[in-house]
Amino acid sequence: MKLLCLDNFEILMKPTLAAIITIFLFFFTLMASAQQPGGGAGRSGQDAAPIGTVTGTIEEFGTGNLMEYANVVLFSVRDSAMVTGAVTTMDGKFTLEKVPFGRYYLVANFIGFNKETIQDIKVTPQKTFVDLGLIKLHSSTETLEAVEITAQKQLIEYQIDKKVVNVSQDIMAQGGSAVTALENTPSVQVDIDGNVSLRGSSSFTVLIDGRPSILQGSDALQQIPASNIETIEIITNPSAKYDPDGVAGIINVVLKEKIDKGLSGVVNGSVGSFNTNSFDFLLNYHYQKFNFFIGADYNNRRHEGERESRDETYRNDTTFYRDNFGARNRGREGYSVRGGIEYFITGRTMVSAEGRVGYYDFNGGGKSYLHQYTLPATPDLYSANLSDMSRSGNYYNGKLSFQHKFDKKGHQIDMMLYYAQRDGNDSDEQKEINTDALYQPIEEEPYFIRTTEEDDDNDFRFNVDYVLPVSEDGKIEVGYQTRIEDKKEIYVFNDYHYATSEWVEDTVFSNSMDFRRDIHAMYGIYSDKWKSFGYQLGLRGEYTYREIKNARSVEGTLIDRWDLFPSLHLSKSFANNSQLLASYTRRIDRPSGWYLDPFINYMDQFNYRQGNPDLQPEYTDSYELGYQMLAWGAMISLEGYYRVTTNKIARIRTLQSDNTFMHTFENLNSDYSLGGELMVRFDPAKWLNLNLSANLYQYRLEGNIEDQSVDDESLNWNSRLNAIVKLPYELRLQVNGIYNGPTITAQGESEGFFMTNVALRKDFFNKNLSATFSVRDIFNTGKHEFTSSGTGFSSYNYFNRKAPIFSLSLSWKINNYEKRNDRNGVNGGEIEMDNDF
Repeated sequence: MKLLCLDNFEILMKPTLAAIITIFLFFFTLMASAQQPGGGAGRSGQDAAPIGTVTGTIEEFGTGNLMEYANVVLFSVRDSAMVTGAVTTMDGKFTLEKVPFGRYYLVANFIGFNKETIQDIKVTPQKTFVDLGLIKLHSSTETLEAVEITAQKQLIEYQIDKKVVNVSQDIMAQGGSAVTALENTPSVQVDIDGNVSLRGSSSFTVLIDGRPSILQGSDALQQIPASNIETIEIITNPSAKYDPDGVAGIINVVLKEKIDKGLSGVVNGSVGSFNTNSFDFLLNYHYQKFNFFIGADYNNRRHEGERESRDETYRNDTTFYRDNFGARNRGREGYSVRGGIEYFITGRTMVSAEGRVGYYDFNGGGKSYLHQYTLPATPDLYSANLSDMSRSGNYYNGKLSFQHKFDKKGHQIDMMLYYAQRDGNDSDEQKEINTDALYQPIEEEPYFIRTTEEDDDNDFRFNVDYVLPVSEDGKIEVGYQTRIEDKKEIYVFNDYHYATSEWVEDTVFSNSMDFRRDIHAMYGIYSDKWKSFGYQLGLRGEYTYREIKNARSVEGTLIDRWDLFPSLHLSKSFANNSQLLASYTRRIDRPSGWYLDPFINYMDQFNYRQGNPDLQPEYTDSYELGYQMLAWGAMISLEGYYRVTTNKIARIRTLQSDNTFMHTFENLNSDYSLGGELMVRFDPAKWLNLNLSANLYQYRLEGNIEDQSVDDESLNWNSRLNAIVKLPYELRLQVNGIYNGPTITAQGESEGFFMTNVALRKDFFNKNLSATFSVRDIFNTGKHEFTSSGTGFSSYNYFNRKAPIFSLSLSWKINNYEKRNDRNGVNGGEIEMDNDF
């Protein structure tokens, strides 16, 4: 598909921005008008002046936790027509204004809780203000005469500050990883290799229970079994309280851990195509003031496929061609054990300790064939390549936490000490065999090389967070964090000597590197509410010291400076059960040691890699405007966003004098993303749930590569449709379709692709046992196809994987295992976005 490229970005941006704003305002006006109490049935035939007010507070029965985002709807007694509605604020409060005189009843509900109905509400000239006081919602999991009644959570919940994926409701994700669950998530794109991007950017932060992962990005997400996950939170504009790393935002994975009382747990297992299998369990025991949990998991996922590529290089009047094709196999294997303990010293003070140890192995290999020729013609060359690579290692992390709540509600202090360590052992073996035109080996010794790399990563963090309420809705938050990252790498290049049958180190290509980065951060946030308006002002200051030492005495640019990261969140609540949110944040993407190491690493006989020690961090200014509402029986979310990144880090490929390629990294000038995202959740029937999302954005990239100006842009879009059908006999069917459109890169463009997946789930024994059968990429349309070009070269690459992919999963609950509904954010460090409106 040809990408849309224009010569003048400024000319394009103005009408594009105007169009997006116009469309947004059109939807806003239409939706708001449709829901006004004076529109149609919303008035319920009431003719009196709308001067009354109904207010109240929603809390969870048994815990006393105030419930944010609960839905409250007021109905007329006369004809049961909806009059008005609202969503509760962070402190559980709601206010229904401009209520006509009359008699009403109110329904309050929240996902996972039973509805509560308040009858006989009268608004009269003598009583224009009605305070309903505390309304308590009961959890919808109750045992009545040995019959368990459980409300079904939505697959995706759209909250004002984030999108929440309830992974246990995603039938397709069973037996997969966190990446499998993200395939079905708005704002997220996943390619066939499991590489994740957030609104078109691969720069995002992965948190596990609100803490950083020792593995990075997609690697971390691939390692987490979906059966271990309770929810995944997508946060595109977090406040100043959180680390500013990752220009696109945060993906927070919340693991299953905590239960209320006694012993309970869950056991999961799956088998699938290409020897894919997984197993995990989690047990929890709650006794008096103690809570214990322990779990373990094992996963082995394989992907088989094919690849083909063509490189063309140009020298004077000669064109060199390299055609490559063959098998491409990838695998991810790992296991881990985790456990923890909580001790509630008093009702207000809690300490906890938890840890995880594990092993990971990302591996791949295959056999490919190469044909080299030139025009004007020279003798053709043929060869075969056998490759085998592995990136493996052990990791562990531990956390100590302390929390104390003061007498005043919302007044608390939290402290956390966190340490993570990873030792990596990477290896890559390649064997080049000269062949004839039929790819049969000829009598020559093959070229045999092996590279190894040893890594030692350490990450230490200490946090203190303090919250002080200063008024009914206002509060001040302050905090401090220390981050110390230390990384050591030893890279060894070996040639195989046939004369001695030994591997011999080539010191020219061997190297070592030490990387150290210290970050000290302080933040302050003030938030409050005035009538239906909410606001939050935040500022985070970070001092960074970065140092790189190389065995070749090549030192990288020293960083010793302060950075400021402001944040602003505004909101407006409407009486029609809708909210408008605007936000601004500044974020950063710091290059890792792998990007900075200046030494040359061997990739294959035609490709080398070299880091750039002068690489500077990326800085991003992110603006968002979002509107969410309930209308026509649907949950509708419309978001507009604009993102500007300076010092854009790009992967660059340059042609060398010997016709090989050097892969490195450069800071370009800037990139820009301007777009809108529409998300709709709709239940057209009791047996059918639909989730639709679409993302359209204009992307522009500008800078200089090899002293040549780069100014490219494209119109990008992606969409997905997910349907869950409730069938007889406790059967649930899930079907989804995913399309990721084409986009540009620093030196080329990547083509789009689509996939269709289907899964069927059956529950047994009062829902204690569940079986899921899934088929992914039914029509074998998943692929990765891209082109690139530069000074003196052009390239084409195509990858696919064997499909369809089949999987069978089983899940067994012990003592009706369910996660505790802990709404104060204590459970597992679940991230809370303090947009207090």
